[in-house]
Amino acid sequence: MRRTSVDETPEDSGELRHGPFRLNTRNRTLEKNGQRIKLTQIEYAIMKLFMDNPGKALSREEILNSVWGRDYFGELKIVDVNIRRLRIKIEDNSTIPTYITTVWGYGYKWGF
Repeated sequence: MRRTSVDETPEDSGELRHGPFRLNTRNRTLEKNGQRIKLTQIEYAIMKLFMDNPGKALSREEILNSVWGRDYFGELKIVDVNIRRLRIKIEDNSTIPTYITTVWGYGYKWGF
């Protein structure tokens, strides 16, 4: 028999929460303030990476390797393009991002 705990950790519940965001890892959905945000598979993978690493600056190469895989031979700019699309979906004002911030000359960071 397996004993279950009354207090589930966020990982056990299949959810990652940060501020107004709730990422459900079981059904691969994202909500902001209770409103579902439609994401592509790539956008979901980027959000999961960010929410697994809050406050950590992630290089473009780290994001590329984690999301697209080490065998991807395309342009590094694909990361920037997808971050821009993701910002349009999740930021209150995508021109002044507060959730996904740019670490100039390096990559991006999740947190506010």
